[in-house]
Amino acid sequence: MKITFLSDNKTEKAACIAEWGLSILIESKGHKVLLDVGSSGIFARNAKALGIDLSNVEAVAISHGHFDHTDGMEAFVEINQNAPIYLHKEALDEDYAIMEDGTLDTRNDGIRWSKEFIESINERLVLTEGINKIFDNITLVGNIPLLPEYPMTERFVRPSKDKPGEYVDDNMDHEQFLIVEEEEGIYILSGCSHKGVMSTIKHAQNLFPGKRILGYIGGMHLYPLTKDGRREVVDNICKLDLECVFPVHCTGIEAILMFKERLGDKCIIASAGDSYEC
Repeated sequence: MKITFLSDNKTEKAACIAEWGLSILIESKGHKVLLDVGSSGIFARNAKALGIDLSNVEAVAISHGHFDHTDGMEAFVEINQNAPIYLHKEALDEDYAIMEDGTLDTRNDGIRWSKEFIESINERLVLTEGINKIFDNITLVGNIPLLPEYPMTERFVRPSKDKPGEYVDDNMDHEQFLIVEEEEGIYILSGCSHKGVMSTIKHAQNLFPGKRILGYIGGMHLYPLTKDGRREVVDNICKLDLECVFPVHCTGIEAILMFKERLGDKCIIASAGDSYEC
């Protein structure tokens, strides 16, 4: 499997641009799948700078309904006219964060596509729920059961469909992760892990019993946790003896450094423009 980070919060490539967002190109067993499209068309610009042709991407998987993983979609469909877009059926609703002081952030963190744009790509949208096989060795998984001992690290709400002007908690069932199966085991690729890294790993273990988890790649959303909370999650992941961990995007620099301290070369601090063979 080859992965290329087309969008991330940081970059060390002079030809690339960083942004608050994530987009990962996955190449495995002759297939090309794009996980997320960042928060703008920067991912596409970076791909061009790297000599990557996005017109032959076979499928796009959207990890969850937040702008920093979806706002680049218009740029993608201008380049690629055929790839289906896998999106959870509940991902299109508005989404608002609850701030640390308990107030509502009035900025919509959800998908910001216009109605006209959604209509224009409607035939390409594959609305998902639960488990969806994209290719023989690539599976998209949503509706992740939340482990009660690892609550979500950030709270989001959505407008109530029954009571105008009121909000209901978003349980993030629209969050999805990819499983890529290789001969030696499986890789987990996640956009933000809002349901929790441990919940994601546990669900993957239940769905693929007996398969070794080789790596965890993506955002882990650990920055809101206390130092002890981050340490607990990092410790539990390290116990799995993974071959590689790529903590990017929303993981947070403190948790990234914890992983690097514990895992050494097995922790890869990737950035936009970087490619790796796993």
